[in-house]
Amino acid sequence: MVTFSPDRQLEMRHFHKLLVVFASLSVSTLGWAQESVGSTDAAPVTSSVLNRPAWEFGIGGGYFSGFDYPASGDENRRFIVLPYFIYRTPLFRFGGGGVRAVAIERPKIKLDLSVGGSLNASSDGNSARQGMPDLDFLFEIGPQLEISLLDKAIASGGQLKLRFTSEVRAVLATDFRGIDDQGFVAEAGIGMNYRNVRRSGIDLLAAFDVTYGNERLQDYFYEVDPEFATQDRPEFDARGGYLQSELFVGIGLQPLKNVRVFVGSFTGLHDGASNEDSPLFEEKTTTGFALGVVWRIAQSKRQVEIVDMGSNQ
Repeated sequence: MVTFSPDRQLEMRHFHKLLVVFASLSVSTLGWAQESVGSTDAAPVTSSVLNRPAWEFGIGGGYFSGFDYPASGDENRRFIVLPYFIYRTPLFRFGGGGVRAVAIERPKIKLDLSVGGSLNASSDGNSARQGMPDLDFLFEIGPQLEISLLDKAIASGGQLKLRFTSEVRAVLATDFRGIDDQGFVAEAGIGMNYRNVRRSGIDLLAAFDVTYGNERLQDYFYEVDPEFATQDRPEFDARGGYLQSELFVGIGLQPLKNVRVFVGSFTGLHDGASNEDSPLFEEKTTTGFALGVVWRIAQSKRQVEIVDMGSNQ
C-alpha cells in the first residue's frame, strides 16, 4: 500500500527510482548481509554468480522526499508502507523494482527486457503547473544492458563492484481510461557497490546517471500550450534532448537477521537541460532523500542462480 496526499504526488521518474533503490538495496542485498553480519571471519565473495531464493516476501516502509517532476521547485515528502513479493526463475524476475525477462546473464554482461512504472502527479497545488492537466501514471518498457567493470574482493573484507548500465524504454501514460504514447527515455550511467565493508555487514552505494528524453516526453513535462499560458507562464514549445543527470549516494545495513535498513540521497543536476527556458523549469539543482526499512518474513528453500552486479535482481 502506498500512502499519499490527494493533492499531488512525487515526480514520477524520481519516485520510481526511489522505489527501485529501496527494493534493490534492501531486498536483493538482504541475503548478502545475512551471510556476513555477525561473522567477522567470513571469507570474501569472489564470484558474481550467487544463489537467491526462488521467492520471498515481506513488508517495507520508507520516508521519501522529492519533487513534482525534474527541475520542479515544489517539494514533496511522503511516507509509504507496502508489502513486497519477489519471484525468480533463470529467465524471469518479478519484484525488486520491476519485471524483467532475462535474455543474457553472464558474470560480465547482463541484458534483459525490463518493465517499470511510476506515479501520477496532480497539478493542483503545484505553483508552476496550477490549472494545467494532471500528469498521469507512466509505464516504461524496454531493454536494459549491464556490464561489470570491476568485481574485486578487498583484503580488509568486503566486495567492490563497479558496473555500467544503459537502458532505452518506451513511455506510456494512462489514467486507466486510455493509454497514450509519451515517447521514450534513454539513460546511461555508472554504479558502485562496496558491500560488507571490513566484514561489518554495511554496504556503501553510489551511482551517476545521465538521462535523455525525446520531444514527446519533454513536452509532457515542460510544454505550455496556448490555452494554458498566463502572464507568469508564457507559451512554450518543448524539444527533445538532455533531461537531467542524477547522483545517488547511500548506505545500507542489517541490524537484525531479516531486517534491512538503508538511507540514501539523490541530487538532480538540471543545468544545461534542453528545456531550461520553460516556465515549468524552476530549479537547476534538486536534492531528495530516502530512508527505508525492509522486513523479510519468509523465503523459499529452493534457490535460483543469478548474476549479481550490484543492481536489483
